[in-house]
Amino acid sequence: MLQSHRISVGVDWGSSSFRAYRFDSNGEVIDFVESADGIKTVAVSDYESMLLSHTGHWLKSGDTVLLSGMITSRNGWVETPYISCPFELSQLPQRSVSKTVGDNIRLLFLPGACINKPADVMRGEELQLYGAVQADEQLVVLPGTHSKWAFVRFGVLEKFHTVVTGELFDVLMKQTLIGGLASDKDHISLAFFEGVHAGYNTECIISQLFTARSGVLLDQLKPAEVYSYLSGLLIGNEIKESKRLYASDSTVLIVGSGILCTRYAEAFELLGINAVAESPDAAGAGFQKLIKQQDS
Repeated sequence: MLQSHRISVGVDWGSSSFRAYRFDSNGEVIDFVESADGIKTVAVSDYESMLLSHTGHWLKSGDTVLLSGMITSRNGWVETPYISCPFELSQLPQRSVSKTVGDNIRLLFLPGACINKPADVMRGEELQLYGAVQADEQLVVLPGTHSKWAFVRFGVLEKFHTVVTGELFDVLMKQTLIGGLASDKDHISLAFFEGVHAGYNTECIISQLFTARSGVLLDQLKPAEVYSYLSGLLIGNEIKESKRLYASDSTVLIVGSGILCTRYAEAFELLGINAVAESPDAAGAGFQKLIKQQDS
C-alpha cells in the first residue's frame, strides 16, 4: 500500500493546532509549518483547502500525506477506526483510511488506539509513542488535559489508560468553591511539593481535594498557594495510580513540552521515581519512522 504513492508529508492536526512536516526521499525533515488552524476553528467543508494552503506547494501528483490526531476523529475530516491493544505501532499506516484530493494526492488518515475493558481511547498519542520510544520496554506519560499513560514493549503498544488530570484541575479552579479561594496562578514550589506528597500518599483523593479549601480557612494554606497545591495533589495521585497499574520498574519517559511536563518531572524527582523528558516533537519523529520504514 505504501509503495504506489510515496509519503512526502506528515500532518499532526489537532483540536487547536496544525503542524505539517515535509520529508525528502531519505525521510529527513526539510520543511515545517505550524498554525493555530485546529479542527475547532476550521469548518469541515474547508479542511481540504486548509490542508492544501499549508502544504500544497510541497506536493506533486502521486504524493501521499499521512494525517494523525483529531482530524481523524468523529469530529474531524475522516473518522478512522480504533485498533485494539496490543498491536505493533509500525502497522499504523496499514490500518489507515485513504482519500484522494487535488491532483492525485492521496491522504492516509491514521487510526487511533483503544482498550475495550475498561473503555479507553487515544488519537494522535499512538504516533507520538512510536516516535518517542527507543527502549525495548518503556512506560510513558504524555501529560495534558487528558494525560495518557502507556506501556510499550518491543514496538508493541500493550496497554494504556487516560487520566483527566488537566481537565479536572481546570474545572476545580474555575467552577468550584475548592479553587475559589485561589488568589494567584504563579507556581510555588513548596505548595506544589506538599500537594504531590499528599496526592501520592492518600487513598481518598476525592475528600483530599477539599483540603485545598479547608487549608486556607484554617490558615494552613495561603490563597496564593492553592493553585500550586491543587496541581501537585492531582499530579501526585495520577502518578500513584499509574505506577500501581503498570508495576514497571523502567524509567518513566515524559513526552511533551512546556511547563506542564516540567511539573511532572519535578513530581517524579520529589517522589524518587526515575523519569526522563523526551524531545517535544515526538509526532514528527513518529512520521519520520513511518516514512523511513516504507523503503525497508
